[in-house]
This record gives sequence, C-alpha cells and structure tokens, in this order.
Amino acid sequence: MKSKLLAVLKVAAYAVSYLLIFAAAVFLTMSMLIKGEEVQAPDFKGNTLTQARAKAKQSGVKLKCIAGNFDRHYAPETVIDQFPSPGVKVKEGSFVKVFVTSELVEVLVPDLTGHDLKTVDDLLEKSDLKRRLISYIDSPTAPVDLVISQSVPAGAKVPAGTSVDLLVSKGAADIAFIMPDLIGKNAPRVLAFFENNGLKINNITEVPYPGLRPGVVIKQFPAPGYRISRRNLIGIQVSQ
Repeated sequence: MKSKLLAVLKVAAYAVSYLLIFAAAVFLTMSMLIKGEEVQAPDFKGNTLTQARAKAKQSGVKLKCIAGNFDRHYAPETVIDQFPSPGVKVKEGSFVKVFVTSELVEVLVPDLTGHDLKTVDDLLEKSDLKRRLISYIDSPTAPVDLVISQSVPAGAKVPAGTSVDLLVSKGAADIAFIMPDLIGKNAPRVLAFFENNGLKINNITEVPYPGLRPGVVIKQFPAPGYRISRRNLIGIQVSQ
C-alpha cells in the first residue's frame, strides 16, 4: 500500500513539472511574439519623403505621414519633425509618425499700404513674397512714394513666392505752365512772376553784354512754349 502511494505521488510530481515547463515555454513564446525585436527609430528630419521611406524600409519601421503648412522655410515634401524622436527604441514593424511640409506652402499677405518701398520690400521678403509691377498715381492726400493699394488683399492666403503689384503715390498733382518768352524782360520782374506762381528759377547767371543795360534776360531754359511744373529746373542768363 505504501509503495502504491509513493508511485502515485511520483507520477503527480512529474505531471506538475511538465505543466510548469509547458507554461513557462508558452509565456516566453507569447512574450517574444508580443514584444518583437526592438530597433532604433531613425532620424528622418530634413529628409525628403522619398528618402525617409527608403530609410524606414532599411530600418524595419513604417511611416505615418502627416502633411501640412508647418514651416515655409523647408522645401515641399520635407520631413521637419517626427515621433518618436531619433534613437528611441521601437518594435520592429511599428509606425513612426513624421510631419511633412505639403507641396503647396501658403503664406499670409501683409498690409503694405502706408509704407514706403523699402519697408514694403522687407515685409514681402519676410513673408516669402515678391514685388512685381509698380504704378504711380497723383494723390492729394498720400505723401510721395507711399503705397496706396496692393493687388493682393492684406490677410489673404497665397502660395509662397506670389508676386504683388503696387500702386504708389506721386503726391499732389503739379500745376502745369507754358514757359513764357523771357528774353528782353527785366530780371527782377521775372523772378517775382515765377515766385507768385509757385515756381523757382534755380540758376541765374550774369554775363557781360555790351550795349545792354544790366538786369535784362538774354537767354533762358527751358525755351518758350515748353510745358513746365514745380519739378522743372529753370535757368536764365542776365546782362551784367
């Protein structure tokens, strides 16, 4: 009876041992299947999307691409960031999320009105835009060389590199005059006439002219009949 009991206990011990070994084997196998082999996440930053895909294939990971207008300083379809970060251990075959600049990068058009051309060029450069055509118009209210309007409205979203046309003030319109014939006229009276009409004689030269009293106009520029304004240079020669 005693020997029979020992035999039963021995069989039970063997059975328990086999069960423990089987359970441990199953646990290790499942752990390996669930965990898989670990690899380091490659550094995709700065790569084109084509380069990143090739690098991902070599490293045994997959890419999940998220495209958007993240940074206009990068070329289209360039990886600018990723998750997980480079060097982090991930399971082989798992996904690495990469943020890619879209093919069409859009920028906001700044308000250019009321600025001079130098300031406008700086604003356009910062916004990755270009200046194209400039048209000038007389304006009684806007100072000279200030932008009055722009072809693309401020705040509009446009592709980077878009050109913007400008309308620029020439200031108030000048009053036009027809240059009179000044030859033989008294120089002081000529000066008074021009000053009363908002014009200025820029150059007065005295030259000897025998037989003619001093102060008489003997030459003029522009010639009589020429259309002039406040911007024209006017000169006369006067007898000495």
